[in-house]
Amino acid sequence: MSSKQHIPRLITQHSTVSKSHSTAHQADGANRVHKNQNQPTHTPATTTNSNASRTSGAELLVPGDTFSSNSFENYYQDIFIKLPYNTQRAYISDYNEFAIFCKQSGMHGFTHDFGHNEACIKRYVEALCQSPLAYRTIKRRLSALSKFLGVAKLPNPIIRSAYLRDFIRLSLIENRKYRLSHKQAVPLTIEMLEQINNAIIPDSLLELRDIAIINLMFDALLRADELVRVCVDDISARNNTLLVVSSKSDQSGQGQYRFVSSSTISMIQEYINEANLNPKTKQPRQLTDLRGLHKGILFRRLTNHKTALLPFDENIPSHKANVLNYSSVYRIWQRIARRAGIAENITPHSGRVGGAVSLAEDGASLPELQLAGGWQSPEMPGHYTKQANVKRGGMAKLSAKRKR
Repeated sequence: MSSKQHIPRLITQHSTVSKSHSTAHQADGANRVHKNQNQPTHTPATTTNSNASRTSGAELLVPGDTFSSNSFENYYQDIFIKLPYNTQRAYISDYNEFAIFCKQSGMHGFTHDFGHNEACIKRYVEALCQSPLAYRTIKRRLSALSKFLGVAKLPNPIIRSAYLRDFIRLSLIENRKYRLSHKQAVPLTIEMLEQINNAIIPDSLLELRDIAIINLMFDALLRADELVRVCVDDISARNNTLLVVSSKSDQSGQGQYRFVSSSTISMIQEYINEANLNPKTKQPRQLTDLRGLHKGILFRRLTNHKTALLPFDENIPSHKANVLNYSSVYRIWQRIARRAGIAENITPHSGRVGGAVSLAEDGASLPELQLAGGWQSPEMPGHYTKQANVKRGGMAKLSAKRKR
């Protein structure tokens, strides 16, 4: 067994790796924590491998911790080898991935220091949520670490730390929302958008807001987290632009400009005008009226009667609950789909995907797609271009010619 393999010391005593697999693992080691592999790297061995040599790679435990090491060894001999084969493989894979992360991050393995273990797991959670790993995979890896800490009789912040529990819970919620929106998003094409605009003639503040949201997310290829931060002053009717501040792809925080059609700007202006009108007196709201839309966050929650916006002042902490979040934006998309008779499961990410697909089908170049959606890398818009090119391929032409 190669001494360069980054696998936990306690696991290695009972695991084997083929030479070819070892070489691939070493070459791939730098990016392992960012990949979602279906098969674990190492397979658990039978008791005949108990004399396998130890490695000098990353370890789950700091060297010299004989107490925890013995606790784990007892668990292995009495319980682990009796577990189902796939369960053994999953545990070993999860332990190995964490050990690799610790080595790459320059951190020690688990110790008897509660604070150290807490900080270590927090950094691991941050890395997991920034990777393409699925929600369930992340949950499983953290569950495996919690099991290991219990077996090794070490301080377990996953269970005992209220701070870490809440951090993990909120991080996973955001991660799951983002993954679900990407996985299930059906493209909202330009034809579907026209169907919505033709089917729904807004006659209330609620519908004015919702129609403006759908069209803006399509035009500017907005993510939900970008939409909820849009402010009144971010939109320029003169230039047909929207300034997107602190988007996911704008790590520098300088902002990105996206195009907004004149028809969408008109919809937004209708929504603003209606919001700035007092439904009881039919008079314009004063500039000091916090229910008005004179500045600040553009899209906000409505009162129970859906006739006025809830008051908002960014300097008042309690008012932060009066702006939209992912869940409310998701409900808006579902409500609009029902009203327009759209059977497809469109979600907040459908506007961004649909806008990109529609541009690609219309012949937009890769740089044009990147500019429209604010992508720094050509990888994702390139995917939409390939998808659109299928309709221009030989089979597509043959089917059109034969009217199939």
